[in-house]
Amino acid sequence: MNGCHAASDSRFEVAGTARDRVTIDLRGIGDAVRAAAVNRGMGVAQLVRRAVVMSLDLHATAAVAVGSDSQTPAQAMAKLTLRLPQAHADALVVNAVTLGLSYGEYVARLVDGSRLPRPLAERQAERAALLESNDRMATLSTDLVALVALLRQSKVEQAMPYRDRLETANAEIRV
Repeated sequence: MNGCHAASDSRFEVAGTARDRVTIDLRGIGDAVRAAAVNRGMGVAQLVRRAVVMSLDLHATAAVAVGSDSQTPAQAMAKLTLRLPQAHADALVVNAVTLGLSYGEYVARLVDGSRLPRPLAERQAERAALLESNDRMATLSTDLVALVALLRQSKVEQAMPYRDRLETANAEIRV
């Protein structure tokens, strides 16, 4: 976060959705910026965009800059201070972090009665398992292509290792 580059990067533009990126050297105020973002229930990038819009007086783009980083339309944000027993405050923090949500997003979902996501670690484990499964399927696909190529060339002896591997493929796919 305390990097030292200032650059606008448009190499990754998608038609009509150019995104400029800037890296800012916070010169020792990184902890304060992160704390301010958490206190406002937003990400650091969102806080910085809001500050830039306010300093440039960009009324036309203010809704985009101060809105959520999510794909939902921008909503007006309000700061809320709560007095809770320490145990409840601790539980709020632990629950939000466990689910991979900001404190504000966690409380907003509770207030809305919205479904909470499964814990972040569980979602990450499922994603890792899916990626591993995809890798195994890609390897199997490569082996099938090689086997077919060898069989087309009537290279039966060279195809035998692939055949042996594919005989166990059914069990491997169902894992």
